[in-house]
Amino acid sequence: MIVKSQEISLKKKDFFLNKIIVLYGENQDLINDLNDQILSLCEVKNQNSKVIFEDDILKKPDDITNYYLNGSLFEENKNINIIKNCSDKILEIINSIKNNIQDTLIIINSEILQKNSKLRQFGEYDRISICIPCYQETKFDIKKFLIQQVQIHKLELNENQIETILNFSSLKRSKIKEAVEKINIYKNTKKITDKIIEEICTENDLKKNDEIIDILLSKNEKNINDFISNMSNYEKNFIEIVIILRLFIMKILDIQKMDKKLSTDEKLEKYKPPIFWKDKDRIKNILKTWSSKNLEKLLINLNIIETNFKRDELAQDTQFFYFLTQNLSKISFKNTNNFI
Repeated sequence: MIVKSQEISLKKKDFFLNKIIVLYGENQDLINDLNDQILSLCEVKNQNSKVIFEDDILKKPDDITNYYLNGSLFEENKNINIIKNCSDKILEIINSIKNNIQDTLIIINSEILQKNSKLRQFGEYDRISICIPCYQETKFDIKKFLIQQVQIHKLELNENQIETILNFSSLKRSKIKEAVEKINIYKNTKKITDKIIEEICTENDLKKNDEIIDILLSKNEKNINDFISNMSNYEKNFIEIVIILRLFIMKILDIQKMDKKLSTDEKLEKYKPPIFWKDKDRIKNILKTWSSKNLEKLLINLNIIETNFKRDELAQDTQFFYFLTQNLSKISFKNTNNFI
């Protein structure tokens, strides 16, 4: 059965259950988004989905066969499995288990499949399959997706701001989500102006956020003190930095709280919303450097300073520099009672 990618959001849970879904095409960004949409529609939590790769299955084909025939692999309850980087080689295994997919589903991810591809033909014609071609989306498609995201997050954007985000997106859903996530930071602290949207929709601004997070969580005395000395170069006000850091720490804590049986790579792969590939190594380093206990302490202090900012009891620069020196900088390194 062939289904258009635009129709997925209109489907119900029962449409997908007991099915093998083949997502293929040049638009891997769309495929990743559809993975998430299907999991959401099926009300699947992180711990009940598993990402595996064709190469790993081909090395140990009996594992997945036994899993679906006997229900004995990985966990007591069957997961929804996303199988990535698939080719026609996976088809023999899929055919051996397709009649035993009960109360769950398998999502197959592939790149471009030619018309004579056996995997594509399976997706299009087998009674148990759903086939979703993922071609490059048009500006009209991406604008529709952006408007949906704006409505979900209850943002108020004018047409000029919508157009700026579209131009920034390179017609990729992941960039739309990236921009919307950052706009959410601003919506509770200030009015969303055209200037703010333009700042958000520049690679330099996004890189600055990443750089700030990396420096402040590096536990590197020299880097942190250099940041304090040259903070004006980052063109961020104090409350923006606090909010950016707080949201990132909350994400790291969510990852740390995932199933302890999972490896770091598996946690990053399963985390929702998806972590951009370019951020995974950064997050790995922070996971190695910070414990949950210490991050929770830091999060409490961030919440305190954010509240103090809103009360305007002291100048923001005074409060912020005191926070950095007490929690992350030179004084903290010398005084282990303060250092978290």
